[in-house]
Amino acid sequence: MFKVDNNNISMIRGDSGVFTITITDANGSPVELTEGDVLTFTLRRAARNPAIVLQKIIAGGELDIKPADTEGLTFGAYVYDIELKRADGYVDTVIPPHEFLLLEEVTY
Repeated sequence: MFKVDNNNISMIRGDSGVFTITITDANGSPVELTEGDVLTFTLRRAARNPAIVLQKIIAGGELDIKPADTEGLTFGAYVYDIELKRADGYVDTVIPPHEFLLLEEVTY
């Protein structure tokens, strides 16, 4: 199970999940990424916790969470954000901190 609701993510530990990232400007128009632009997903136990639990570069506009990414993690609430670093040095957190809930599994 992988569910996204208002950018809050819930998933079963060890499952797969794909989250499509669409970036828009203030007018709601799509923003195209160019060569050298990097989208980064970062997961922590809490926003102020310095330890990164999981970090992935988003390719092709899709965050692809593999079973191995979460199978060793503790069940519970985490927080994530997604940051855009443009090739020209511009930085924008396109998804500010949101909840990432890692749920228990029975079959593993």
